[in-house]
Amino acid sequence: MSDRATSPSTVPSRPTDADRTANRSVALVLTAAFMVLADVSIVNTAAPAIQGDLGAGLADIQLVVAGYQIGYAALLVTGGRLGDITGRRAMFSTGLLLFTLASLACGLAPSPGFLIGARIVQGLSAGLLYPQVIATIQTVLPPERRAGGFAALGAVISMGTIAGPILAGVLIALDIAGTGWRAVFLINVPIGLVVLVLAQKLVPVARNSAGGRVSVSSVALLSTLLVVLMTPLTIGRDHDWPLWAWLLLAATVPLAWGFLAQQRWIAQRGRAALLPPGLWKDRAFRLGVTLYFVFFSALYSFFLYFSYLLQYGLGESALYAGLSMVTYSIGSFITSTRSKGLIGRHGGRKVALSGALASAAGSALMIVPVILVHDWTLSLWIVPPLFVTGCGLGLVLAPLLSTVLAGIRSSEAGVASGLLSTSQQIGGAVGIAVVGLAVLAAVPGGVLESATARQLGNGFAAGLVLMVVVFLVSAALIAKLPKPAPPATAP
Repeated sequence: MSDRATSPSTVPSRPTDADRTANRSVALVLTAAFMVLADVSIVNTAAPAIQGDLGAGLADIQLVVAGYQIGYAALLVTGGRLGDITGRRAMFSTGLLLFTLASLACGLAPSPGFLIGARIVQGLSAGLLYPQVIATIQTVLPPERRAGGFAALGAVISMGTIAGPILAGVLIALDIAGTGWRAVFLINVPIGLVVLVLAQKLVPVARNSAGGRVSVSSVALLSTLLVVLMTPLTIGRDHDWPLWAWLLLAATVPLAWGFLAQQRWIAQRGRAALLPPGLWKDRAFRLGVTLYFVFFSALYSFFLYFSYLLQYGLGESALYAGLSMVTYSIGSFITSTRSKGLIGRHGGRKVALSGALASAAGSALMIVPVILVHDWTLSLWIVPPLFVTGCGLGLVLAPLLSTVLAGIRSSEAGVASGLLSTSQQIGGAVGIAVVGLAVLAAVPGGVLESATARQLGNGFAAGLVLMVVVFLVSAALIAKLPKPAPPATAP
């Protein structure tokens, strides 16, 4: 037998018990991530049924959506840091239990006000839960396998973002046991309980041995900053940007300065800072936070305004709008699941760069059909560019996470994950606001609900131009990411 046949490098290694446990851990936290992400958009389809059953007005529905988003963004960094200090399993379980109970409360809501309050709690609990997902992948998988874990997360992000409206439409149509729209929230209860039980064995404790205690003032100051920032970005557009929205945005500058100064002061005294200043020393992480903000500002705005074009301009249902974007999700799923191999052959930076350029190309290819086609066939014309754009997303997420988190210690993986997710949420809200200005400029009176397909198409085309620019800026930032260190060679 030749040496080549028996070489250890050519014999595939069998998964160990530790590998199998790690895979189950990743699968479990990804299930929770899917629940959190799907619930961001799940109300879009259920809104008419909620209005009819509870007598909710348009302003109530806006708060049902915004309450979740604001609460979610407000606690992402705090949730990640608490996971670092108190333990990954403890914070994951706490967030999941609260999310499950809040989902039950949403499903049993007797009034619009009760539903709004329950959605805020649901968002807050999602903020505690979600950072543990990325941090768990970072903790349980060795460096050489993390790209695969992040690739799976990328597939979940793309599927979860689009699945919300589709899942809601199916559940409402089935009307299980007469629950109607309530099923879109109640379905989280049995799934959440099963995941909660399994988490006690599969999610690592991962407690920081150094311990420490985060000050209440730090949590209060950061939460206030994020609520003050996200509130006008989320609902300011729906109220025609009143004075209070601009005053809140202006207030974020001194609040941000005060919070960062407080964190430096705490760290200098050897205490546990909520946002450790040392994170900013990692150049890849600094660029990653900016990249998340920039890239997702185009991504979130696309989903929202394309849905508006189909529903308001073409008169299609929210379920139809969701199904029209399945091609995007398929493209993202395919490239996400294959990105691990691509990273191994070409490197994470090159793969992410090609993904950003593909997203730009796909968005550009949609512009002409959106301007010229004003009937239901638009959904068919943009299938190819939707697929290309989705492929781009799948090529960006996994390599970006692998590169950005490569230099982050496991003891700070939670807060790093929380900060990336916060940047993602803020970027999405800013993108929706800015692209909204371009869309509304083409609509007489700025009322989307009464706009024609031609008006919304022209406005959305202007928004697509902005998205192409944003994806190209993302590509330029990716090109500036530091190259990975070459592997050490044996003497």
